[in-house]
Amino acid sequence: MFHGQAENDRSLTAPLPAPRFVAWWVWSGMGFLGLGAALWWTVDSTGKKDASTWSRLVLLVVVLLLLYLLWRATRAWLAYKPGAVDVQQLEDATPASTPKPSAVDLSAKLRQRLSDSSMYPPTTLPAQAPPESFLELLGDVEIDPKKLGSALPRILSRLRPKLAYRVGGVLQFRDTESDQYGMTVTVTAFLFGGSRVTTIWASDWDDVIRKAGSWVVSTLLPVTRAGRLPPWRRWWGRELSPELYEAYQEANELSRAGRHHEALEKYFTAVRLDPKNPYLRAELAETQEKMRLHIDALDTCQRALVLDGQDVRSYAERLWSRHRLRYFWHPRRFRELLGLRYRNSIILGTAEVTAKQWCNDEGANSKEMRVNLAPLLAQRYWRSLFCVDNTGIPDEQDSQNYRESLSRILKGGKDENLIRLVFQLASWQETSRLARDNTWAQFWLYLPAWLWSRARLAWPAAYYQSVRGPRFAATRGAFQVNRKVWAPLRLMWAIRDYNQSRPPRERKDQHTCLPEIKICWSELNVIDLEDELRSAAGISRGDWLTNYNMACAYAVAMRAESSDPDLQLKLAERAVKHLEKAALTAGESFKSFAVVEGTWLAYEDPDLAPLREKETRANELFDDFVRTAYPRAEALERYPPNGQSDDQLREYDYRLLEEIAKVMQQVWNERSEKADVDIQCATEWLRVERKIWRFIREISDSANKRRWQGRVSLIRYIQANCQPTSSSSPGFPPSLVPDEDASPNGRRDPEKIDRTLAVLTRDMGRTHAPARWRVPRATPYSNSQKGQGILREAAADGVARLDAETVRALSTGYAAAWQTLDDWLEGEVKHSPFRQAARHVPRLTRRPPSGTHGRRKLPI
Repeated sequence: MFHGQAENDRSLTAPLPAPRFVAWWVWSGMGFLGLGAALWWTVDSTGKKDASTWSRLVLLVVVLLLLYLLWRATRAWLAYKPGAVDVQQLEDATPASTPKPSAVDLSAKLRQRLSDSSMYPPTTLPAQAPPESFLELLGDVEIDPKKLGSALPRILSRLRPKLAYRVGGVLQFRDTESDQYGMTVTVTAFLFGGSRVTTIWASDWDDVIRKAGSWVVSTLLPVTRAGRLPPWRRWWGRELSPELYEAYQEANELSRAGRHHEALEKYFTAVRLDPKNPYLRAELAETQEKMRLHIDALDTCQRALVLDGQDVRSYAERLWSRHRLRYFWHPRRFRELLGLRYRNSIILGTAEVTAKQWCNDEGANSKEMRVNLAPLLAQRYWRSLFCVDNTGIPDEQDSQNYRESLSRILKGGKDENLIRLVFQLASWQETSRLARDNTWAQFWLYLPAWLWSRARLAWPAAYYQSVRGPRFAATRGAFQVNRKVWAPLRLMWAIRDYNQSRPPRERKDQHTCLPEIKICWSELNVIDLEDELRSAAGISRGDWLTNYNMACAYAVAMRAESSDPDLQLKLAERAVKHLEKAALTAGESFKSFAVVEGTWLAYEDPDLAPLREKETRANELFDDFVRTAYPRAEALERYPPNGQSDDQLREYDYRLLEEIAKVMQQVWNERSEKADVDIQCATEWLRVERKIWRFIREISDSANKRRWQGRVSLIRYIQANCQPTSSSSPGFPPSLVPDEDASPNGRRDPEKIDRTLAVLTRDMGRTHAPARWRVPRATPYSNSQKGQGILREAAADGVARLDAETVRALSTGYAAAWQTLDDWLEGEVKHSPFRQAARHVPRLTRRPPSGTHGRRKLPI
């Protein structure tokens, strides 16, 4: 499916030497053996006068050789770790009149940029791994030849390797290009004396520092220990693009800040630069799922499953077989595809959401997504439809018929219950296969790490000892709980709803395709369910993810008998109990649970939806737990429990427009203070203004509420054209899920939001709308568009500048429109002041104003 990179691309190596610290330590060990042999020879030949001199000489040579090997091995280890990095003072080679901060300030900013360069490990579960530090900055020893006596101790201290790399830079300036500010950056590796140099150019010094920091990190990453960890494992010893590193880092930061729209853009950029990286695909799918784009997330996972070397047909054949040892021999492939396969099984498993979006043409940014994805799903999961029919063992002709039949059903998208049952069967099979593959792969993934942890008990040089061995995010207990309880419960729930929508002769028995399930949906017993969960969890009951999955299983079981309040309460109590156990788990497990997003657990996880039903005893227990685990989560109670619903997306659009109005009001107020303006600059003002109002018109239209690219394009456009006001505005851009301080007035009424945005859409006019919908009166969009043309004509006639009075009138008019828009959205004024201000936006003209409308026209 992917052509991949060219063959010559694979031969690229990083300019810096890759440290072979293992080889140097092996040679150091051999040096110790040689020293022992030399000592034995020296002692044995002490009685021989003619051999004592040679023996001492040999011993001296061996000792010097051993010291050299130890010195070399230590330096190689520091280069791989990496050790301390010396960031030198930047040299200033710019002309004296160049506007810039001092070299000392820029050096401090570069050091801060590098010290903040934390690595974000990829996440495959509803948890965010804490960032890990990458570089350790340390100043080098400066030697003054005039003070050699006092410098001798420092010289001796340098015999022990301390520094791994040195970073230096020379500030540059050029006045012939748009990017005038630059820096020549040099990274020197003390190992073998390798170095790398590049020159970076940007439009301002902050951008130069940002690009220089990204280039330095992307240079060191492929030759250090972090380059062997996900998601950079494929880039070890190769050229890593700084754009790829920066896109991934920004995507993680934006996702952690709740700005998922912007994070998606960066994830797509990273995937475009590294299309064969499964970790990037998994995080992209997770972000799409957070935005309730389940169909887009499913497409991302499905098209990335081939990255471990299996085509669609071989993947389908292996999925429905029982005994395959593929990942026993290839455990690394299992680890790399773990996140994708886990996300894929979860998206298919929450079929009540995925199937609904599939049939309603929702959950995707493109209307063609369902048609394009249907054949791929039919190729992989046609046996799900066969299990529904249960007609015996299929032959080749039957398999082809079922593929075509399932493809037609998915493309039609009319039978929601059948599609949901097919997705649920596929999820059950994916979960089962994932648990079996984990059983075989853990022999190579977990056992060596456990043995190494035990071996460190007897190693005195081990300054840290993990008694229980390293813990992994996805444990065997978590997989088994999903396989034996969670997926079967959801499948039986889907079978019940399918039977309720079918006549008696078409109904399916819940155990037709589930011979391994020991739980009866119609006669659910809490004791039996608890025993089954304990058996599935095994020795992993102390793991946070296992407890979390057990809580989800109890919550799903609450769907079985909603009319029995006692049963509901017992299941809810056990679900909350396991959530508390997950939160109280000590060590690394608690650290992982502590970074689970509060909004996901409290309001977005579809498994826990029965615990969020208002005015129930179960909801009281769950809310009490949420307030305990997330003390500041009370402010999130104003958001709906169904994740990124249409109402919440419209509220985000509403808040985005509020922040844009504040930024643009400040921008025009600052422009009004200018004495006079070049006419080309004024033309650019109106061009930017016209495009912003066009974006606002598109965003306010309810037909575009799922088009996240428009929001990101508007944010990027304002950030690029309204600096530094946009960067200094604390609320711009807003996050998709705001914090406590983001909306002090509380959550607004969704109906009021829809009415307000509909009125705004009507006020701005619709270019492609029917004639009866179009608004003929003047708008900021039309006035700025016409003003552009007037200014172009004036420039052609020789007008060079606008006088201060015209600039002030133009700026105050647009500032008033943005101010009244902000006041209207905040609820401080009604709609009429904004409509009046929008109508009275100044309109440029080449003729003197006359009549009653002269006050709205500005002559040029």
